[in-house]
Amino acid sequence: MALALAGSCLKVPRITIGARLDNKYLVTRRLGGGGFGEVYLAQDEEIKHRQVAIKVLARPDGADQGDLLWEMNALASFNHPHVVTFFHHFSDPTSLYLVMEYCPGGSLDDRLRHHGAIPVQQVFAWGLELCETLAFVHGKKIVHHDIKPQNILFTVPETIKLGDFGVANRLAGTSLYLPPEMLLRENVSRLDPRVDIYALGLTLLESITGCHPFEDVPEEEAVRTRIEHRFVPADLDRWVQELLLKATHPTPEMRFQTAEDFAEAIRGRHVTFVFNDKHIKADTAARNAEVAIARRKWKRAERLACYALELNPDCVSALLAAGRCQLLMRHLDLASEYFSRAVSISPRTHVQKELGWIRLEQGQLPAAISLLSDHLQREASDYEAYNLLLKCFYLTDRFEAGQSLAQTLISAKAPSGCFANNLLLFRLGADDCTTSELKGLAAHGGDNPFVAYNARVATEKPPAWGQEPAPSLKSKLLFEEYRFGTARSAARENRLAIYFPDGRRDESAEPIVTIGSFPCNDVSVRDPAVSRRHCTIVNLPGDVWLYDLDSTGGTTVDGHEVSGRLFLDGVHEVEIGNTRIRVATRSDLLV
Repeated sequence: MALALAGSCLKVPRITIGARLDNKYLVTRRLGGGGFGEVYLAQDEEIKHRQVAIKVLARPDGADQGDLLWEMNALASFNHPHVVTFFHHFSDPTSLYLVMEYCPGGSLDDRLRHHGAIPVQQVFAWGLELCETLAFVHGKKIVHHDIKPQNILFTVPETIKLGDFGVANRLAGTSLYLPPEMLLRENVSRLDPRVDIYALGLTLLESITGCHPFEDVPEEEAVRTRIEHRFVPADLDRWVQELLLKATHPTPEMRFQTAEDFAEAIRGRHVTFVFNDKHIKADTAARNAEVAIARRKWKRAERLACYALELNPDCVSALLAAGRCQLLMRHLDLASEYFSRAVSISPRTHVQKELGWIRLEQGQLPAAISLLSDHLQREASDYEAYNLLLKCFYLTDRFEAGQSLAQTLISAKAPSGCFANNLLLFRLGADDCTTSELKGLAAHGGDNPFVAYNARVATEKPPAWGQEPAPSLKSKLLFEEYRFGTARSAARENRLAIYFPDGRRDESAEPIVTIGSFPCNDVSVRDPAVSRRHCTIVNLPGDVWLYDLDSTGGTTVDGHEVSGRLFLDGVHEVEIGNTRIRVATRSDLLV
């Protein structure tokens, strides 16, 4: 996130007192200024007795100027009693001039500097008006991004006004009032209203105490204090502490979610906690869905997640469970949709791993590597994410890097046995395995059927393929998914059944079932259109997958061509070459 702080505009020349701007504004005095620009008081000579404030900015270029003027014109249409009125703009070759309502009562910052702390009742009376104003502004899809005492103004008589929308809808602001997620450069939506809620909470606290909690505090310490959330004085009234702690919570999801919520809390002098029965049931169902995922009960997990979302469509835990379930079944579009909804509701939701997984499945390997690496910087013991990264390395032929990482994970005693197999794949790619070693692995493979299968494929001699074009070795090898390695360690087996057109029925509990015309396959099909090693079925409890091994004629399941691999659940019609077979993922299913 590119973070631009208020005060970063180019320096603009000062205007001479007595100058006439736009042929009608007589400049009478300078009101203030800084890095953001200069503000002058001027007399509108066309409208008798009307004074205006003119802000002079270094003229932005291109899209920046267009965005700024769009925001200003949007504000001009508001006509809200607590928003400084924007009249119009004009420009010259060097500067942009914004003509606005003049507020002779000065700013909240002026009052704090001259009079110090303000009584709590007055602060929250203003706070209520500002919350209602922000609710209106946010309803127009505009987030102020620079709420602070300098931008809270007063007319005569005493009417509070919110001004200076110069960085509205931009990831910008004054650092003293920014929430921690912006200071930490996290992924923040420019339309997230909770940024304004945090800044308003700090502004109200500063008004009550007479000083800003982070002024003259080193930046690193200020960020740490924000995150530790220990800057609201304990000697304030409890209801005041309660409101300010809620408004300035370091986690956006724990703040007031809308300005209306903040306003309601001010009216009631307490934070309203809503315990919704449907929300509780939704979160419980989402947790049960995660348990079902861990047990490889994909369909049950899918039903539970959908039930949770019926109860509460904005339940982030249910969206994440639904997304993970679809991702594990390789339904990538659905998974992406669920994760996107979760992030839109809660921008701080960490789904880099899941998004990296989706990019991997879509073949966008550089993006996948970037996302997975970012995830592992935060969660360095996530072995499943490491295996996804290994898969990226394998698909991009980074055999040496893959060997090194796989060996590191094996040394760390990772809980899945997949790394032994995947290390073998990297060694095969780097031509680092002897024939005798491969034959030993093919015969035994330790306790890993993937190792035995891949070693067996690697030792098959090319003449064995007869007249069929010799396939690439890599196209026939199986990369082992992380969960396959943990499932095998559970000492459970799955028995599937295969039905042939001639009425024959085969059952197998082997974790890898090979199908093809080659006689050594577990299921041999006599069909000239079937490749020697046509496809395999990874057969684990609740985790049955059909892999097409880059066969000549392809493989279809229920009329759909298999691209890479496909999750199987229930009974399926499978077509290989000219042969149709029926596969039941459990032998007790009715066919």
